[in-house]
Amino acid sequence: MTTHAVNGSGTDGAAGAAPERWREREDEDSLFRQLRLTVRQGLEVDGDTPAGAWEALTQVGAWEFALPIDKEGLDLGQAVLAMVCEEAGNAMQPVPLADTLLALDVLSALGPLAPEGTDDRLDRVRAGELRLAVPGRLPDPRGAVAPGIAWKPDGDGAGVVLTGTGGPFAAGVGPDALLVLATGPDGPCVALVDLPTAGITVRPLRDHGGGAVAGAVFDEARIPAGSVLLRGVAAEHALARVGLRAAVHQASLLAGITAAALTAVVSRIRGRQQFGQALVKHQGPRLRVAGLLARLDAVRWAVGDAARDLDEGRLTPGEAAGLIALTAETTLDVTRDAVHLHGASGLVRDGLVAGCYRRAAWEALRCGRPAQLWDTAAHTP
Repeated sequence: MTTHAVNGSGTDGAAGAAPERWREREDEDSLFRQLRLTVRQGLEVDGDTPAGAWEALTQVGAWEFALPIDKEGLDLGQAVLAMVCEEAGNAMQPVPLADTLLALDVLSALGPLAPEGTDDRLDRVRAGELRLAVPGRLPDPRGAVAPGIAWKPDGDGAGVVLTGTGGPFAAGVGPDALLVLATGPDGPCVALVDLPTAGITVRPLRDHGGGAVAGAVFDEARIPAGSVLLRGVAAEHALARVGLRAAVHQASLLAGITAAALTAVVSRIRGRQQFGQALVKHQGPRLRVAGLLARLDAVRWAVGDAARDLDEGRLTPGEAAGLIALTAETTLDVTRDAVHLHGASGLVRDGLVAGCYRRAAWEALRCGRPAQLWDTAAHTP
């Protein structure tokens, strides 16, 4: 998010002033900016809890934004979805937003392969009644599925058997179903499994202040054919498409988390007194924060441009891998520096900046480790 440096003009500010929201991108048209403000206000008014944030996203129509016209959606494009993810990240409520968007993308594109009841599931998501989560990593920008959950055919039928573990994933609102991405002998498999299901256990993990998080354990879970959406070559093609979108959505979410951390930092250095004056008046911390804001600006521009390229069919897997690697590294670096700028108070578990740091520690890895993504970016067109 762009800013006038630390204090709107690049100089001093009154100690204890309210945190300042960064200006929007200059190239955002008035309708897009108004839509952003609508989403932001909904999250600010009702999003003080994960359940409230989920309800706010439902009320503003976030799920309709993602669905195509023929599925009774608005199909507003990836730039709008990226904006929603950024605002949700800034709100710092651990809801499975990127997971649900990925699941909607897969379900709405099944066409004649769609199992019975798919339209009913989409209606329930639109109403906020069906919360979907992806245990483990999201597909990388090439559509590759990380190891962790394995599948094998279930006898002579079309069902599968799942084993392994997946996590972490945001669990501020308990998932009603899991979109499982598994690896197996014939390529990847995508299954949508309602909870509870025999052989599948969702286990809360210690959040350490970063918000509710969980993992899933699959112990020879038998999944019937009606829950298996895609497998083999069909799954590879679908994941190659949604992997690009997942990278942009996750990068946007990380940019929002980074912005939340920097909002806390700016408020801190304005209100903190040292040597008889506000910390913001000291050149060292002021320049350090200005550098962090510049890095956030660079990431937001990169994410916005990638979302528009994705809408126009120009984004490549290599570019998407570089984007998520850059965003993940920036988020990890900025949230770590934000803790340092807060001093001892940055370690308080219930503090915002500590929560940003701890949540970033696992959100930044959901599409893969940055080093692996940079390698993908270097060797993938």
